Amino acid sequence: MEIVDTREGYFFKLTGSKTFAVQGGNDEVVYCPFCYSQANLSDDKCGACGKNIPQVIYYHGEDDTWIASGNE
Repeated sequence: MEIVDTREGYFFKLTGSKTFAVQGGNDEVVYCPFCYSQANLSDDKCGACGKNIPQVIYYHGEDDTWIASGNE
């Protein structure tokens, strides 16, 4: 599990078994949820930062953070 920083105007979208960031509801272009570089739906790993694309990103209310799971 890893903490994910959020950026204003981006949302997380589950596509198949991976979760990407999308900008302003435009689901046709996806981004790495860690570094926000443009990615492809077929990517398992970000070409820019090298992190695995996570399966799920969920909100952890106790400390107001977003957590990526399944990206080990």
